[in-house]
Amino acid sequence: MHKTTKMALTLLLGVSLMLAACSNNGGNSKEAAPSGSASGSAETKTEASNLTPPGTFPIAKETETLKVWASPPSWIGNLEDNWFTKYFEEKTNIKIEWVRANMEDYRDKLNLMLASQTDIPDVIMSWGIGNAQQIAYGSQGLFLPLNDLIEKYGVATKQVFDYNPIIESAITAPDGNIYGLPSINECYHCTYSHKLWINQQWLDKLKLDVPTTTEEFYQVLKAFKEKDPNGNGKADEIPLTRGSWQGGIDFFLMNSFIYNEAGNRLMLQDDKVVQAPVQPEWQEGLRYLNKLYAEGLIDPEFLLQDDNKVKILTGMSEADNRVGAVASGAMGFVDWSEGNPVKEHFVALPPLTGPNGVSFAKQYAFGMGTGNFVITKEAKNPDLAMRFADAIYQMYLEGDYNLYGEEGDVWVKAKDGEVGLDGRPAKYNVLKSGEQPNNFTWSNGLNTFMTAEWRNAQVVTPGVWNHEKILYDETQNKYEGKGPKQQMPGSFMMPEDEATEWEELNNAVIKYLDESVAKFVTGNLDIDKDWNTYLNNLEKIGYNRLTELTQTAYDRQYKGK
Repeated sequence: MHKTTKMALTLLLGVSLMLAACSNNGGNSKEAAPSGSASGSAETKTEASNLTPPGTFPIAKETETLKVWASPPSWIGNLEDNWFTKYFEEKTNIKIEWVRANMEDYRDKLNLMLASQTDIPDVIMSWGIGNAQQIAYGSQGLFLPLNDLIEKYGVATKQVFDYNPIIESAITAPDGNIYGLPSINECYHCTYSHKLWINQQWLDKLKLDVPTTTEEFYQVLKAFKEKDPNGNGKADEIPLTRGSWQGGIDFFLMNSFIYNEAGNRLMLQDDKVVQAPVQPEWQEGLRYLNKLYAEGLIDPEFLLQDDNKVKILTGMSEADNRVGAVASGAMGFVDWSEGNPVKEHFVALPPLTGPNGVSFAKQYAFGMGTGNFVITKEAKNPDLAMRFADAIYQMYLEGDYNLYGEEGDVWVKAKDGEVGLDGRPAKYNVLKSGEQPNNFTWSNGLNTFMTAEWRNAQVVTPGVWNHEKILYDETQNKYEGKGPKQQMPGSFMMPEDEATEWEELNNAVIKYLDESVAKFVTGNLDIDKDWNTYLNNLEKIGYNRLTELTQTAYDRQYKGK
């Protein structure tokens, strides 16, 4: 098997975009694979004779068929008629028999399928299978170990592993096996995705400076509410609301009081796992948010808002826009139509300084998801399935932008002199967005390998509003370098019993914390009177045990204890 480098690891972005890292002791050799591994069967050897040499196209000499479970976004049309499906089938000589679930509810359907173990496909290609499930179903034999298959066929996969030593370590289970291939997405702006966007036009109209502290932000929101910045003569302004992606009402603002990891809100300080939401600083942050809500400065319907609903509030003209600020990782909350000026009025707000001088930007690191491609025990030809996965990585490595759709229709090669997001020479120009109803791409629910070079190579036309360029520049100019000294890994590879317990506790804790934040902000829980009850409930749910498991996993993987 491709060798593993054991090293100090940094945080990864996980799915949505999360870290799952562990130190590999070299147990990924052939001896680590169960004796029943399909890759060594006589039947597979016969079928393998129909394959071309590893790393070449087509993959099969005579057409082969794979049953593939996939979970593209709901706006992607019929996968059988999909342009990229036809392109990939022709390129590989593999006919795909699709089993479809949509991105929006794939996890429930995936869990049901795995639990029932009925109608299992050859391959599960998705937005990610959790570490606990990989370990559990891998040890049961439902997911095949990929170690030997990678060694034999993973020409591109090994290059992916070489890209960053953390990758192979992060996907290697405690038993030494790799059960799922990762999705790499070095999205620069996602590194600091807990952003807040403010209406610069409203600031200019009211002759207000961009706020730099929580108190200044409070005063700006009051002005937005009281001084009719949209000029329609109505008191209809919504000073602050939230969008869909990374739009938790506490995600950005709590970082002015204490570092907020979101999720289970555990953070690292000097290698110690600390519970942020039980600290006095967290209580003060909630008090500030409650003050904004009580004074009508936070959208009373913020819990129900998503990008589509906020688009109605931001409207299609300056007079129609009712929104002053939006907590969101990106600008999906405003219509991007060429004739809509509102999209040009929102700018990212740098991290605010709180009353005690605290000012953080939530920071992720290397963009990686885990469990994005697994081969099941039902695969009659695991060799073919591995070649399928390796081909996807190979297309990324070769710069095959047909992954986005057809050249000339969805994208074109960059012209001489055109530059990308980072100012370097561009390689491709996107003509059609994949984030809209279409049937020319599979989207990103697979084992992608979008490096920073890949993402940043798209053409940016000077003077033309470009969402990706705005995200890149705003991140670089306002958020980079403002993260914490240490970042908490998003997930860990643990022994099966620990992984199962950790995942159950983590889900329960996140649910309770999210609900509690909302109740404290809206006043349904009193920040003083109900605080001790809140702390006791967290302990009853298992927050201390979750912290203990996380500390143990961190020490084992990162400190070698």
